[in-house]
Amino acid sequence: MSVDELQERHEGELTRALEALAGKGRESDWALVRALVHRAVHLAAERKPAEFCALASYLAEMIGHAHGLLHPADPQAAGHTGGAMH
Repeated sequence: MSVDELQERHEGELTRALEALAGKGRESDWALVRALVHRAVHLAAERKPAEFCALASYLAEMIGHAHGLLHPADPQAAGHTGGAMH
C-alpha cells in the first residue's frame, strides 16, 4: 500500500475519531487544530517516520493548502495581486 493510500485510510479513521471532539465552538475547534498539529509534530519526532526536511516540506505544502481552503484567491484582493499583505 502506498503512502498516499495509507494517508487516505488514516484520514478516514481520524475523521470518525474527531467527530466527538469537533463542533464545540470556534475556540474549541481552534484548540483542537493546534493540538492535532502539535501531536503530529511530536509523533514525527518520536517515531521518526521521515527526515526533518521531509516534514518541513510537507508542513510548508500544508500552509499553502490551508491558505487555499481558508482564504481562496480573490483576484480583487490586494494580497493576491502583489499589493499589500493581508
